[in-house]
Amino acid sequence: MKKEKISKKFSSAAQLPDQIAEYLAEKIIHMEIKPGERLFEAKIAEELGVSRSPVREALYILNQQFLVEFVPRRGAVVAGFSIKFIEDLYDVLKSLYLLLAQRGFSQISDENLAQILPFFQTMEECAEKSDFDGYYNAIFDFMTVAIKIVDNPILERLILNLWPTKKRMMYATLFKRKYDLKTNLEFFLKSITPYLEKRTDLVGKNIEDYLEQEKESAILLAKEFEVNHT
Repeated sequence: MKKEKISKKFSSAAQLPDQIAEYLAEKIIHMEIKPGERLFEAKIAEELGVSRSPVREALYILNQQFLVEFVPRRGAVVAGFSIKFIEDLYDVLKSLYLLLAQRGFSQISDENLAQILPFFQTMEECAEKSDFDGYYNAIFDFMTVAIKIVDNPILERLILNLWPTKKRMMYATLFKRKYDLKTNLEFFLKSITPYLEKRTDLVGKNIEDYLEQEKESAILLAKEFEVNHT
């Protein structure tokens, strides 16, 4: 991590651990801090111009988000890519996203479609230009609106709690295919086609197919990472 002062970005001392966690999470998600890299409280505190206490709390927040592990005699390290973790993660995501999809189907209206269709246009434009960051952000912007439309606070919290590790996994796998975003777009559009065509019979299957494709890409990444670090 480069040495920099970001204290003035913090809105209040009470929220300091959350803001530090968010700052570090972005670096972990975007692979600026690599899997297995140690995170030293004192070093981070010095670089950010804060005390060690909020940094320690931030690391515990990241641990709850599955981005950081506490390893005996090593302390806090960025979590690696475990095949078992990937399989477990996508098992849970599949259940949550299927429920979201089913609940979302009952909320389909012209007004709601008008809220989400612009994101697909943005994704198509970004895929055409190989604009990776724009494409990646548009996916999660779409999901944010979709979750709000469903209006299930418990489901929303469960999904959002897993978003940091989901974002990290998706960033790592999609970045390797950043010059072939159109292929990912085809899978993504297929997953939402049932809503546009009002095909309830395809909702579950298309969501499962999309998540399965994501899981396979993540497992390939994990195997590659394991080979390169043995």
